[in-house]
Amino acid sequence: MKESKQTSVFILNDEGHPRDMVGSFQSNLGYYESYKLREKIAKTSETDYFKELKSFNKGGIEIDNAGVDSLTHPDNPLVEHFNLTFKNISDVGIIYFNPIIAVAIGENPFKSTERKYPVEMPYTIDEVYSLEMDIPKGYRIEEMPKSAKVLLNETDGFFEYMIGHDETSIHLHTRIKLNRANYLPSDYNSLRDFYTYIIKKQGEQIVFKKIN
Repeated sequence: MKESKQTSVFILNDEGHPRDMVGSFQSNLGYYESYKLREKIAKTSETDYFKELKSFNKGGIEIDNAGVDSLTHPDNPLVEHFNLTFKNISDVGIIYFNPIIAVAIGENPFKSTERKYPVEMPYTIDEVYSLEMDIPKGYRIEEMPKSAKVLLNETDGFFEYMIGHDETSIHLHTRIKLNRANYLPSDYNSLRDFYTYIIKKQGEQIVFKKIN
């Protein structure tokens, strides 16, 4: 079975409040992630779930109007969504911004340095993340991650990170795809290194510098 996930983020300069930026986040979850999130929310509440998300949030991003669609329809995949606000960004000379919002892999699921048994996952993975973002008013791009694509054992999967910009905006598309759910012990190091690379790449930041 394949687990698919599609996440879209849009961030725009706020014309009504020139010092701020506003945006939206929407993530269409797959079957298994929807099941896990339903279980988590059932143990606490939807409000507590988003409070936890806010507590892990970094970079001065405010989250509001948060919700999860289809919670009461167990046969439907969940859609997680919220609005974003970046307050008073023009008060700083340099902005460090991680373009992967809320979905970055926090730690490597393959922590051991070696493994003697096969890796058996319940599903293959196909996760897509896209970002469309205005360059903050009064700033220019000082540094930006480079586009990259890495393969897992040639045909077992890939991770791509494609980023570009024009005079006013930044465009990012990433994808994690695993074509197999089961891996032999001999594949373990490649799988572990694959995730190590993804985590490192997802941690890279865009640097904006204020125009004098």
